Amino acid sequence: MKSLSQAIEAIRSALKEEVPPSAVEEAALIYAQLCSDVERRLDLVSAMLKKGSDYQALQVAEEDPPLLDLAASVSFGEEKNWQIYCDTHGLKVAPRVDLRIIQELEALYTRGISANHPLYKDFRAAVLSRDDSKSLRIVKTILKLNPQDDNARKELQRLENKALQEKIDLLREALKTDDEERIATLTEDIKAVAPASKLERLDVFEQGDNIRQSLRRRQAETRVPDMLLSMQKLKADGQWRQLGQMLGVLDAMFKEHQLSPSDAAQKAVLDELTGFHQKEKAANQKQRSFDLSLKSFLAFVDDVETRLLTGSGVTFEEIAGKDESFVKRWKELEAYQLPVATESLQRLRAAGQELRTRLEQMQRTKRLGSISLAAAALVLLGCISAVTLHAWKAWSLTQELASYQARENYSAAENLIKKLRTEEALLLRWPYLLAKIEDVSSWAAKTRITGKQAAEALLALENSFQGEQTKLTATQLVRQLNDADALVKQLGGDVATEPKNRFAALKTKVDLHLAAVLKKLTTSSSATLAKLEKRGSAELSHEKLASSVSASCTTIDKELLPLEALLKPEVPALAFPADLETRIRTLRQRLSTYQEDLRSFATIRRETAAAASLDDYRKAVAKWQTVKFAEATPSLKMLDTLPTEKIFQAALFTGGDLEVLQAVLDDKSGSYMAPDTLLEAELKVIMSLLHNENLNNIFESNVTHYSSKKTGSTLWSMGKPEETVIGGSKRWSAKFYAPDLEQTAVLFVQQSFTRAGEAGEYQGDALITSRLSQTSEFMNALDVGRISDEKGDRVLKPLLEVCDKLAQDTLGSPIAKAYVMLKFEDLLRLRPHAWGLHCCPSLQQDFHSLHQILGTTSLRSEDWLVPAMREKWQATLATFFKTLKERSYLREALAHRNYLRAATSAGLKFAGYVETDLSLVLNPQGRSAGELWVLGREGSKPLLVANPDAGKAAADNPKAIQAPDSMPLSPVFFVTTDRRALLKQYQDALSAHGLDLKPLPGKSLFLTHP
Repeated sequence: MKSLSQAIEAIRSALKEEVPPSAVEEAALIYAQLCSDVERRLDLVSAMLKKGSDYQALQVAEEDPPLLDLAASVSFGEEKNWQIYCDTHGLKVAPRVDLRIIQELEALYTRGISANHPLYKDFRAAVLSRDDSKSLRIVKTILKLNPQDDNARKELQRLENKALQEKIDLLREALKTDDEERIATLTEDIKAVAPASKLERLDVFEQGDNIRQSLRRRQAETRVPDMLLSMQKLKADGQWRQLGQMLGVLDAMFKEHQLSPSDAAQKAVLDELTGFHQKEKAANQKQRSFDLSLKSFLAFVDDVETRLLTGSGVTFEEIAGKDESFVKRWKELEAYQLPVATESLQRLRAAGQELRTRLEQMQRTKRLGSISLAAAALVLLGCISAVTLHAWKAWSLTQELASYQARENYSAAENLIKKLRTEEALLLRWPYLLAKIEDVSSWAAKTRITGKQAAEALLALENSFQGEQTKLTATQLVRQLNDADALVKQLGGDVATEPKNRFAALKTKVDLHLAAVLKKLTTSSSATLAKLEKRGSAELSHEKLASSVSASCTTIDKELLPLEALLKPEVPALAFPADLETRIRTLRQRLSTYQEDLRSFATIRRETAAAASLDDYRKAVAKWQTVKFAEATPSLKMLDTLPTEKIFQAALFTGGDLEVLQAVLDDKSGSYMAPDTLLEAELKVIMSLLHNENLNNIFESNVTHYSSKKTGSTLWSMGKPEETVIGGSKRWSAKFYAPDLEQTAVLFVQQSFTRAGEAGEYQGDALITSRLSQTSEFMNALDVGRISDEKGDRVLKPLLEVCDKLAQDTLGSPIAKAYVMLKFEDLLRLRPHAWGLHCCPSLQQDFHSLHQILGTTSLRSEDWLVPAMREKWQATLATFFKTLKERSYLREALAHRNYLRAATSAGLKFAGYVETDLSLVLNPQGRSAGELWVLGREGSKPLLVANPDAGKAAADNPKAIQAPDSMPLSPVFFVTTDRRALLKQYQDALSAHGLDLKPLPGKSLFLTHP
């Protein structure tokens, strides 16, 4: 019933003339609808009462809302005055409520009911069927009919408490879920049926009510944009009344949920819609008032025409009063400045002229009658002197002049003055007449001057037109029209007729001209706007590059500004239609959104360019994810791949190996390229080589068999064979291994060879030659035992030095050398950084190459003795070791260490970043660096970018440095040392010892880059 109470409050204000009729149109509709509903239900009740169906009548009366309550609400005590008001102002008239039926219904309630009434039966049936809602409705009706029924009152209280408790239980269960809508609905149901004092003590209700308020507030916030769009559509369709209703709903929603427009754009739209509604509402009120005035004027004219037609009993005072009322009504109608139908206008003018004619006739008659009466009085009263008659005549003429002046009858006043001056010169001797003549003459002269000015202004306007076109601008045209209007409004009576007619014609012509100008302007502007909208749709997209969108925004903004200037014309008649204005503002809003996004992006770009460290840059790149344009895409990948400075150093200096980089920073190998002491595992490797029976002290012997006269077979022995002379015989004894092409196992067996006889007649077997094998000589040359002291506590020489001897040896078996080399690798891998392996890329590569050659073959220390293994590997490994003759592992490692130490000590500095167009944005330090490093597209490896403008000021090198192979948004670094100087030192350190080793690719980009 809230809307009804508001409607009645508005009706009371209208009856007190506190608000205009247009403000209560909605209230009149609501009130009329409810009165019609009351009338319909009362008719049903009346029909049922006539049939004797009291019970059915009660059922109709008790439908929600109860009929008597609704009838009491619409009966506010001023129904008759409101009906007259609605008739007068053309509002919806509500039907009158039939009080007789209401009295009959009230009598039905007053009679009460007995215990056998059907209501009790229905109540019991509803209780048995557990229909609590129906039971509650019936028991309320019983109490209305029988207020003394205590049982019914107790049942009502029980049912109400039960219904409330059930709703509270449902609310308690709903609070355990995430269904906010159900919680809000249940809370509202509870609030509707329970008193506030009772709900204050319920925590579950308070919790539910908080959720309800939050949900309804969010829903209201969500509805606002859609409501604004709907209201903009209503505005475009000119439906201002429906727009006003929605504005009322929105205002109530704002007040209920304590909301406000979310941003300036939303507030501007709301203000625009409110202004439009107020403007249209005022225009409608003006039109309604005009229609009422015109209707009243026409009714007045009907009365005048009737009185003039009958003519009986018409007095001078009545005609003068009606003439004065006619002039007043005419001026009131003119004040609206609204067009009048030609038929009505002609009728009004005809009635005015007829009224004025009748008034002038009666004035002349009255004047003649007055003069005749005066003459008769003079004759009858001969005692009255001629002077008194003369004075009276002058006074009568003075009053007549005053009457003309009051009614603005300029022509009659001027004619009378002219007549007095020519025919009644003696009367001019009376001061009051003379003063009045001068006053009226001055007044008439001023009026004529004003009329002349008005005529000149109207003529100037008329001459400015050539057909339908004018040489004046719209502003000049309206200004001159307003000036002419002000002059014409100063005129009255007969002088004003022609200027007003001319002005009305000019006003129509000007309006048509302005309408044509507006149409032309609207057409051209709409075409321009359509192009801008099409361009905006095509070019303004967050999927495009910001640079492209920025250029489009600049162009569109430049072309949109002239259209926006037309939204505030100096001439209101040139105001754009609402739909076109909405389109312009919508495009501006869309453009502003993209401009704001561009400004935000520019701010992020400035923050990125101002980053002083990699951490600052990382934070800046994280903000790129908020960028809505296509440039934000690389930021996601960059955040995933953005290295730390240490990782970038590792990629630049040590092939991406962080452990190697840390070893360089900690100088694990030192300048000696060896640890101070040996590990137990390292000592075991060394001892295994020192005491390997298959490598050390192996002698090579040639055997001659005299009995078979075979010579040249070779045997291998552990140690030098022992020679023994017994008489004429000579014996050679040792553990011998005889190579067998079928066997791969090497077995040294104790064996003796004996030679007997004299020279030339020897019998048996003899060792012709016996010498230390070249492989054992190779092992002796390595001097593995000198790597540490005798106790194995302290390292005496670097292992890389021993590896140098292995690589430069030309005597030992390639198979044995390969086996020993692999053992050295095992030793080095135990502590590669302490032994300097990380500083010797060539040795790492040689190990790798050896493994590639051998594949899955695992060499044994005795394999160099096995014929099958020698046949398989001898040539291949010999070729491999031939390539190592120029190696100098220790020298290379020392040079590499010195270079890495110098480079890492110099450190890595942050220099800027790579823009999305692959141009470099450098800080002052970066601009002074000659070589810059970025992340490359291929594997995110460091990429060198030369800076040809190193050291120049930013203003001196406007052309940006391009890095086409780099990753977008890659950080830019530089090393503070001279890379080329380091490379030269590295090469000089190697060449000083006759070495010409090239740095291995992939091991150190900083060193290997050209």
